[in-house]
Amino acid sequence: MKPILFALLFALAAPVAKAQTTAAATQNSQAGARTLEQRAQEITASMAKHLGLSPEQVKKVGAINLASMQHAEAAKKEYKANPKKLVQQMDIIAQTRLSQIKEALTPMQFAQYQQRREEKMGVPREAQSNPASGQPGGYQNQN
Repeated sequence: MKPILFALLFALAAPVAKAQTTAAATQNSQAGARTLEQRAQEITASMAKHLGLSPEQVKKVGAINLASMQHAEAAKKEYKANPKKLVQQMDIIAQTRLSQIKEALTPMQFAQYQQRREEKMGVPREAQSNPASGQPGGYQNQN
């Protein structure tokens, strides 16, 4: 009798669990889009704070950040089965974002941005770019 009762309870509970899982997945996908926008806003707010962006720059940089993140998400889905192509696409997206950011910022702001970016990426100080010298990698010709 107990095995039949257990099977009956399991059969009744399975559709409820499936409905809860489906509802959670729907909420996660809706939250995913919102989270993407929130992350772009957080990055933009941090850049505005640390680089002293003007309101116009905040709009431009915010749009760049959001578009880049949307392109990255689309690339992850499209190239899920092809990691090499995904890496190539992510590199293109990163390079495009960097060039757009450079256009939106003043040279001084971009130099500050690059320095913070390299610090966050863990680039050793002696290997960081030196925008003042015009030479990447911080190496100057010592002749």
